[in-house]
Amino acid sequence: MLRGDGSPQRARRERDVTAAVITASASIVVAVLVFVLNQYAQIRAERRRARLDRVANQLRDLYGPLHALVDVNERLWQALRDDNLPGQQQRRSDTALTEDQQDQWMRWVQQALMPANIQMRDLIVGRADLVIEDRMPEPLRAFCAHVAAYEVALAHADNRRPLIRHPGAAYVDYVRRSFDVLKREHHRLLATRRSGRG
Repeated sequence: MLRGDGSPQRARRERDVTAAVITASASIVVAVLVFVLNQYAQIRAERRRARLDRVANQLRDLYGPLHALVDVNERLWQALRDDNLPGQQQRRSDTALTEDQQDQWMRWVQQALMPANIQMRDLIVGRADLVIEDRMPEPLRAFCAHVAAYEVALAHADNRRPLIRHPGAAYVDYVRRSFDVLKREHHRLLATRRSGRG
């Protein structure tokens, strides 16, 4: 056997070493790629879980209860209007309500509307960290200010009108729209979780 530079054994060994190096390198590249992709998938799954938890908390602790209380108050308000409650203009004008109208209005305010308003205000203030936006939205700020003003007005028998008006449809629409947005996102996150997609 020849042992020179051109020997067939040496050429075969070099091919075998080259093949082994390529196989080992490919295995390392594949292992690194699988590791990176696995880490990426884990990070995405953790982010999705964190987002799902956040949305669930927002629904459970703030927007769900607000939505329910707004719905109750809106139904009561509609029933009062349907039952010939004096209109807002008459209640706010210098024309006094009849004693019966005033008693009826104050009963509804003190026993139904304000307790629900206070609950909503306390939810907003107590769970402000769960508000969707980066800053407190104007409809929520206006509503909280109205409730505080109404509490003061009710505490003084001579002044029954609150200094700050209820924000009306802006508040109701904000709560309903936010609840709907969060419910859709919650369903979407649950669906992607069940399907196992990123």
